Amino acid sequence: MGRIRQQHPQNYNSSANISTEFENVIRYLVAAERGGKTLGEMLTGIFDDDGVFDGPIELRRNLNGDVQYRVGEYTEAEAGWKTIAVAADLRGATGSDVGIIGAPVMHSRVDVTPANSETIIVYNHDEQDELLVYVDGVLQREGAGHDYEAHANINSVEFAAPFTGAEVVTIYKIQASTIVGYKRVDTDTTATQAVFPFAHDATAQLNVYKNGLLQREGAGEDYLTSSALGTVTFNTAVPAGNTVSIITVENTSQKVATGLMTETNFVDLATGLIRLDRIGIDDDALPQAKVAGLTTSLAATAKLTVDPSTPVGPTTGDLWLDTSSTPNQLRFWDGSQWLRTTPNSLLPGFASSDASRVLRVNGTGTGLEFAPLDLSSVIAKTEKAAANGVATLDSSGKLPVAQLPEEIGTTTLHHIVATAANTDYTIRRVFREKLRLDGLAVRTTSGTCTVQLLINGVPTGPTYSAASTPSEQVIASPIDIDATSASVAIGYRVTGNASAATLDVAVAATILLT
Repeated sequence: MGRIRQQHPQNYNSSANISTEFENVIRYLVAAERGGKTLGEMLTGIFDDDGVFDGPIELRRNLNGDVQYRVGEYTEAEAGWKTIAVAADLRGATGSDVGIIGAPVMHSRVDVTPANSETIIVYNHDEQDELLVYVDGVLQREGAGHDYEAHANINSVEFAAPFTGAEVVTIYKIQASTIVGYKRVDTDTTATQAVFPFAHDATAQLNVYKNGLLQREGAGEDYLTSSALGTVTFNTAVPAGNTVSIITVENTSQKVATGLMTETNFVDLATGLIRLDRIGIDDDALPQAKVAGLTTSLAATAKLTVDPSTPVGPTTGDLWLDTSSTPNQLRFWDGSQWLRTTPNSLLPGFASSDASRVLRVNGTGTGLEFAPLDLSSVIAKTEKAAANGVATLDSSGKLPVAQLPEEIGTTTLHHIVATAANTDYTIRRVFREKLRLDGLAVRTTSGTCTVQLLINGVPTGPTYSAASTPSEQVIASPIDIDATSASVAIGYRVTGNASAATLDVAVAATILLT
C-alpha cells in the first residue's frame, strides 16, 4: 500500500485539467513505491548526499565457478544471487589452446639507488629465476668472487663491494625454467681472444657484453655471430683480463599456451592437463576408480576386520583380528569357519634376529614366544678362582686359605702406664697369627719421655717423643710380626723420662692371613 495520499481529491475544481494532472502525479508516485518505501527513500538507498551512485551491488564467483551478482542488502549469505555466466561458458572448449607466446620472458624490473656502504638489495625471486643485474647500466656477473650473489631463500641480492650512494642498480627477472632458449655464458679471457663459442640458431637474438658494456653487432661494429659455427667473433680481439658475457634475449620459437594456465609450471605442455602437484585435493576426495589399478588391487586383496564381534558375510581368505581376547587372535575364513592362524599348539615363526634366543611361555600364559637367554644370575666356570672372578669353596663349604685376601682386618694394641719409668713394658704377646705394625700414637697427661717399640725385647724402629700433645705417626717401614709357630712379645721401652704421667701408647696393626 502506498504511503503518499491525496488529502482532498476532486477539490481542485478551479481547473479540471489541473485536478486531473495533479491526480496523475499522485498515482505515479504511489505506483513507484516498493516495500513500503517512498520513491525518495528508495533513491536515498542507492545515491549518496552528492548524488553519486552508491548502490549495494555485489559480484562473486561461487564454488562452481559461476559468475553471479546481487543488488540490495541481505541477511542470508546465499540469498538474492543472480547468475551472469556459468563456469562452462568461461572455460571455453575442453583442451583448446588460448594462444601462443614467445620466449623468453623478462619482467619484474626494479631500479634502486642503494645507500652509502649498503651491499644488500631486497629482491623477491625464486631459486630457478635467472637475474640480469646492472649497475649504472653496466651488466654485473653473478657468483662468489664476482660482482654479486643471489639468495632466493631470503629474497635478496648481495654485492661484493659496498655502494657509495650515487649508483643506480637495475634488476630484471627471467623465468628460465618456464621458457625455451634462454642461455648466458660468461668468459674471463686469459689470453688475447677473438672467437667465443656460443651455440645458437639462426633466429636467436643475442646480447653481447664486454666488461658489462653492451656491444653492437655488424661488420663495422664490435662483433659478428655465426649460428652454423656456434660462435661470436669480435672484430678486435679481446685482451687478457677482460670478461665477455653472451645472453640469448629472444628466441623466435613459440610455445603453446594451453588453457587458462599459460605456464608449464602448471600445465603439461604435451597433454594440456594440469600437473598433479599443482592440484589441491582434500583427503578422501579422490575416488578409487581415478587411481590407476587401485580398484583391481583392492579387489584382489583379502579384507581385514578388526573387531571383537564375528564379521558378517565373509568371503574365503578374509582375515579377522579378534580383539575380544587377550592377546588378540588373528583368524582367517576358510569358506566355512574362522580358523586361528597361530594355534597354541604350534611354535611361533622365527627369523634370523631370533638367533640364540629361547622359546618360553609369554607373560600372560596364553602363548609361546622367543626371548633373549637371561644368564645374568649365572656364573661361568672360567670365572671361579680367577682374577676379577669369584672364589670357590672347599669340601666343607668354606673359602680355602689360598683364596683369602692378604689383609683380613685391622686392630689397635693399647697400653697405659700411670707413672712412667725408664724401663721396658709389654703390650701384648701374640700367637698363631701374623701382624704388621703400621703406626704408633703416644701421649702423656704431663711430663715427657721417649718411646721405642720392642719385638721380643729387641728395640725396633725409630724413637718417638711423648708429651701432653698427642704424637700420632705412621711407621715409615712397617714391622712384620710372624707368630704362627712361636709367640712374639710386643712392647716398648721408655727412656729420657722427665716426670711422665699417664703414658698412653697405641700401636696400629694390620691382621695378615695366617
